[in-house]
Amino acid sequence: MNRKITLSFTAVALLVLSTWMAPLSAQSEEQIKRFHEERETFYTEKLDLTKKESEAFWPIYNDFHNRKMKLMEDERNTFRYCHKNADNLSDEEFLEALKKVRKLKDEGHKLEQEYYHEKFLEALPPRKVMLLYKVEWDFRGYLIKQLRKDGRGPHGKKGGRPDSDRGPMALPPANPL
Repeated sequence: MNRKITLSFTAVALLVLSTWMAPLSAQSEEQIKRFHEERETFYTEKLDLTKKESEAFWPIYNDFHNRKMKLMEDERNTFRYCHKNADNLSDEEFLEALKKVRKLKDEGHKLEQEYYHEKFLEALPPRKVMLLYKVEWDFRGYLIKQLRKDGRGPHGKKGGRPDSDRGPMALPPANPL
């Protein structure tokens, strides 16, 4: 049960962040800077960080965030590669891709363990580290609302759902024999 909740949370987080990160890669340095400033303001306010806590926390969090985004990008690229080349890949190649995805997810869990249970505790009291989970979730929700408000939500629609129920990373249907 706990594993299902973790996997569900990871899937939702990946979808939200991949929806958010795709346009980010094409954004200007100014827009990226504005995002980071807005995130810092949001987190600082919601976590009620003191100046000392903020100075200690942000370098650690930025390192965590960058490493997490790299893992997610690698995972997303693996899915894209498999999707794009589905008709030409063997079962062995799909198995290798599955192993790679599992390895990336394991690395993500280790990364969270390292930061939430060690490094963040060097900068923040346990209560604020625990609250950080909620603040991250709330910030993702805030981003989704902003994207929808701007008409840039998932699939280019305000609050829209995909036209297909297969999902963004689904493989195309198998060719009939």
